[in-house]
Amino acid sequence: MKLEKIIEIAVNALNDKKAKEITGIEVGELTVIAEYFILATATSGTHVKALADIVEENLSKAGFEPDHIEGKAT
Repeated sequence: MKLEKIIEIAVNALNDKKAKEITGIEVGELTVIAEYFILATATSGTHVKALADIVEENLSKAGFEPDHIEGKAT
């Protein structure tokens, strides 16, 4: 149930910010780093940052905090 809620929040956030081609890939049996990847297309570098920020913000509001964010510029 927890995974489904995280996916729902992330996809809704991406959709609200006009991400394109939102796709999910289950990878739990292939790697230990993630259960699921959610991919989306953005229209610019600024759009990519806005998408990442809104997904992180919405997940945080719902009580889901990441253990680690790789490669995020501060």
